[in-house]
Amino acid sequence: MIGLLLACAGPPASPNILLVSMDTVRFDRTSLGGDRDTSPNLAALAAAGVSFSQAYAVGNESLYSHAALFTGLYPSEVAVPDYGSFALPRKGPATLAEALTAYGYRTAAFTGGGHVVEGFGFDRGFGRFEAGGGEDEFASFYDSVPPAVAWMREQGDAPWFCFVHGYDAHSPYVQRGPMRHPWGSSGATARVERLLANPLAVEQLRFDTWFVDRTPQDFTHASGRRVLSTDFYRLPAVPGPEERVERLTSEERRHVQDHYDSGVANGDLWLGQLLAHVDLDRTLVIVVADHGEDLLDHGWMNHRAGLWDSTLHVPLVVAGPGFPHSPPHDGLVDLRSVLPTALAAVGAALPAGVTAPPLQDRPVAAAVFAEGVMDGVTVRTSEARLDMDDVRLAAGFQSNDGTFYLDDQPAPADARAAPLREAILRWRQGLAPAAASGAPIPEGLREALHDRGYWTP
Repeated sequence: MIGLLLACAGPPASPNILLVSMDTVRFDRTSLGGDRDTSPNLAALAAAGVSFSQAYAVGNESLYSHAALFTGLYPSEVAVPDYGSFALPRKGPATLAEALTAYGYRTAAFTGGGHVVEGFGFDRGFGRFEAGGGEDEFASFYDSVPPAVAWMREQGDAPWFCFVHGYDAHSPYVQRGPMRHPWGSSGATARVERLLANPLAVEQLRFDTWFVDRTPQDFTHASGRRVLSTDFYRLPAVPGPEERVERLTSEERRHVQDHYDSGVANGDLWLGQLLAHVDLDRTLVIVVADHGEDLLDHGWMNHRAGLWDSTLHVPLVVAGPGFPHSPPHDGLVDLRSVLPTALAAVGAALPAGVTAPPLQDRPVAAAVFAEGVMDGVTVRTSEARLDMDDVRLAAGFQSNDGTFYLDDQPAPADARAAPLREAILRWRQGLAPAAASGAPIPEGLREALHDRGYWTP
């Protein structure tokens, strides 16, 4: 189908395309939306282009969100939205890299590993694909930026598409390089420093309580990879009669966020190194985060536990051809628009099923939607949000009353909640859900996943 689109579209324009994913970065912890100057290089890029200040992810986990980023579709349109099997399928919706390859672009991806790897299908369409930390590591831009710069220099005048990704703001909240700790001399106890360096220990936090006896577990994803189980997020926030707990001081809790902010700054440092080698007259640059991090705002450190602004409101900055400096665009947009934006810049046709508008149009959505790995959905308007939990996404969709939020706080449902429920129902009715899982299910594993609640059909 892509070849047919190429034959019909005529010769496209040919700016280079640089797509940067700052994994796990919240909008309100950047220089664009927060009180600290954690991302001066991102702010400088916004000063040369446009910041989309109300951009939202359509998934709250790297697998879901990057699949949407690469295809311009919701996760459930890419593959059956079951966390035990979700991946970018080998045969499925066209990806941005595949579309640009069809238009003669050289393509390469340099990722931090973790979930953005070949094993989950993210190499599709790329002529070169490197996971800097390997398949089992969550690595930094320290690992992905230098080879990306070297590759871009090698391309000469040929148009190219480069995807660069790093986990600098992801747990564990200890970064390599010169930006380990620019904030937070207070609250830096030996206990909290040990906790922050251990990605499993930070999962044991609930608000100010450290549940030292609770051990997060992994499970075997259908791809064969070990993945953190979401069962842990269903445990109660109060200790059992025999559970040992420790209480964090308010200073220690703030120090947790200090470490996170240091990670944002570390990623931004490498973003500056990357952008120093980019000519904005010839290159469209899109910098985005795939999701945020709760940072105990709703009781959890992790992003998987809920569909809140803390986990979905992300930075999105675009600069280069077609995006001269403009004031921040404050209309609601979602990350599905990244693919249409890149293809519009080169005059390429959209793959089938993509309906999101390109950011060149400065779209303003009435509402944005997202799907979560804990079987929930949400709708966000400029005024309020409604979450629906346990809706059995992989088995279709089961509506419920949901939780109504005002200013990101639970509120009694009132007349404003009903239109949000109706919006979710219309959204689900308008989707074309995928019928196949992203990863093949080995014999015997389907039953095991079903028993543990991960394979629901």
